Amino acid sequence: YITRFSFTVWQSAYPLGQWAAHRFKSVYTMASDFAAGHDAEDGFIRGMKQAGGTVAGSVRPAVLVTDFSPYMQRVKDAHPDALFVFVPGGKSSTAVLKSFADLGLAKAGIRLIGTGDITTDEELPNMGDAALGTITAFHYAAVADRPANRAFVAAWQQEYGAGELPNFVAVAGWDGMDAIYRAISAQQGRIDPERTMALLKAYRNPDSPRGPIHIDPDTRDIVQNEYLREVRRVDGRVGNYEMETLATDVKDPWKAFGKP
Repeated sequence: YITRFSFTVWQSAYPLGQWAAHRFKSVYTMASDFAAGHDAEDGFIRGMKQAGGTVAGSVRPAVLVTDFSPYMQRVKDAHPDALFVFVPGGKSSTAVLKSFADLGLAKAGIRLIGTGDITTDEELPNMGDAALGTITAFHYAAVADRPANRAFVAAWQQEYGAGELPNFVAVAGWDGMDAIYRAISAQQGRIDPERTMALLKAYRNPDSPRGPIHIDPDTRDIVQNEYLREVRRVDGRVGNYEMETLATDVKDPWKAFGKP
């Protein structure tokens, strides 16, 4: 009796690995040493290798690490074309970007890439110019230029303030409430568990703020697009601006492949 309206880390890490294999000769990976970090690293490396890419090396910092300088120096010494990062987000992401900038990895020709967790919309203002140029794969960005998202952001700001922006957690809640509303309406308020699950398995919304979504009836997981974004400053506003749709109708690749 569970349906997921958020995401899995493989949904962004795996297609990003495939993309990276065609654009970089070698990529170093740095993922925090906990379950989600392992998933992100595994998904990215599997996507890379299946597309013919080369992994230059990997390192797993502890979750509570706040100074990433020693790890960044190791990456700089290896001199890969790009560094893939996954950390828990928030202050950890800001610390990663600060170390990346302070040690001059970008000037050394190393590109920073990762899943959308490293440049979340709410943390970007704390990152400053250090975040500019970071490339990520993710399913939602507050600055995405879709009519449904513009309406969603406007409603959010009307409720919480002109300077506030929704993030990926907010859009998951929004879509989840839409599904609940539809399930209740279809049953005219007389809720049956089996009927509710059948309705959720058939859920489709071509016009979510994150783009078209639906539920995979076999796994009850979200199916959604993944977008390639770059952190840019546009008209004075820093955001994760979408460059292209990286992959469409992405089911959880981990379930599709089975445990690697």
